[in-house]
Amino acid sequence: MAYYKMNRFHWHLVDGTGWRVEIKKYPQLTQQAAWRPYENLVEWSDKERQYCEKSPNAYGGYYTQEDVKEIVAYASSKYITVIPEIEMPGHSEEVLAVFPQLSCTGKAYVNSDFCIGNPKTFIFLEDVLTEIMALFPSEYIHIGGDEAEKKGWKSCSKCADLMEKKGLKDVDELQSYMIHHIETFLNKNGRRLLGWDEIMQGGLAPNATVMSWRGEEYGIKAVQAGHDAIMTPIKYCYFNFYQDAPESHVLSWAGYTPIEKVYSYNPVPDSVNVEEKKHILGVQANVWTEYIPTENIAEMMIWPRALAIAETGWTQPDRKLFSRFKENALNAVEYLKDKGYNPFDLKDEVGERKEYYDTLKHLAIGKPVEYKQPFSDEYPAGGKDALVNGLQGGWSCDNNRWQGFINNGIDVVIDLQTTQTVHSIQATFMQDVFGWCWMPKDVEIYTSVDSQNFTLLSNITNDIPFTQVGFFLKEFAWKGNVEARYIRYVANPDKSNTKVGFIFTDEIVVR
Repeated sequence: MAYYKMNRFHWHLVDGTGWRVEIKKYPQLTQQAAWRPYENLVEWSDKERQYCEKSPNAYGGYYTQEDVKEIVAYASSKYITVIPEIEMPGHSEEVLAVFPQLSCTGKAYVNSDFCIGNPKTFIFLEDVLTEIMALFPSEYIHIGGDEAEKKGWKSCSKCADLMEKKGLKDVDELQSYMIHHIETFLNKNGRRLLGWDEIMQGGLAPNATVMSWRGEEYGIKAVQAGHDAIMTPIKYCYFNFYQDAPESHVLSWAGYTPIEKVYSYNPVPDSVNVEEKKHILGVQANVWTEYIPTENIAEMMIWPRALAIAETGWTQPDRKLFSRFKENALNAVEYLKDKGYNPFDLKDEVGERKEYYDTLKHLAIGKPVEYKQPFSDEYPAGGKDALVNGLQGGWSCDNNRWQGFINNGIDVVIDLQTTQTVHSIQATFMQDVFGWCWMPKDVEIYTSVDSQNFTLLSNITNDIPFTQVGFFLKEFAWKGNVEARYIRYVANPDKSNTKVGFIFTDEIVVR
């Protein structure tokens, strides 16, 4: 890190998958919440998702306070500041399994958020942060703040009483109350609060710094309000995503951030003025390791993409040139290998899905599409023209090519505007369970000449189980010979899959 001029290490120490740092006042956190009975996270999640005490068959572990001191001191010798993160109020299943009295129900394995209406919650968090501050001299303490479910708060009498007492109108303001409280505590101890962009919900604490991960817009809003921000948008800065074609790569989260995409990012948007730009402190890359089983694979996911973040952080946009950078990165890969690291071998890069670069020509291009089931606002792709614009998706569902449907699947009718001979109808679907997207259970393909009477041409059953981990593309197609003006394409969700997820397709090709 020091060699490539990286000066901050953000250490995400705790999460719903385990508590990873020794807290002497609460030894139960590492006696139980640091261990689980299954090594494989997918298997553990599919089972009871419970924690256990350390045993010969248990998987887990944690850093002792002596470990932490050693790491912080070594980082300091390289002029690197270690910023710890202690998650709150969400992602706290592991704490609430050990201390269920800090949850809204008072029961283990029910809530994932701390009960904000319980004063004991703040006693616990302040105790933990006191020990954390003693270990980490960092000016910033990261308190998470992301993805709180807030479900338990809505039916909790303690939370309701606090909201009434403090005049809080909704659960967003309840979360903001907690963040304000923790910020006051940190400020009294000479520290500053840093949190993911959800800490803006319900009103941002007065001195808080925002880490903008869901996109740039939250960082922009923060600096426009006079707050500091760190830019780390998921589309560019998540290194647990694929960095190359999935079939040539290790199992990853759903997403595609090749080195060129990472390098293209400018953390200082043009939409902010000169004064606001001063509040953008830097850029950060994230690598989440739930599904990364070894240090070697972690290194492969980090390097050489981290080089793109390093240059982005220190180089003005007008001085960046990808062709020059890539040549240097290829040399750096060899250097890293010589040093004993395990970087991704950039010279073997396959690149984006080849279909992404093709523009198709077929009978349905530009034709009217009637949606009997709406597409998701989150993944609209090209809107009502997305499925007939000739553009195919890449390795990621978030590249504005894949149109997403949730709950009721896909049911669309394409009007070819004239009756003509049709020989094939096909569409490609994506499955990546880490991205909450699944194949349809089956596909029905119909045609009609009058838009009233449809004939079923084919019913195609999916053969990829919804439990199958990995990245898959599958084409569902009919071939034959029929006279038709209207094409109806139906993709049904698998109702036996209790996890709510998306069905994605990129183009309905009619020839």
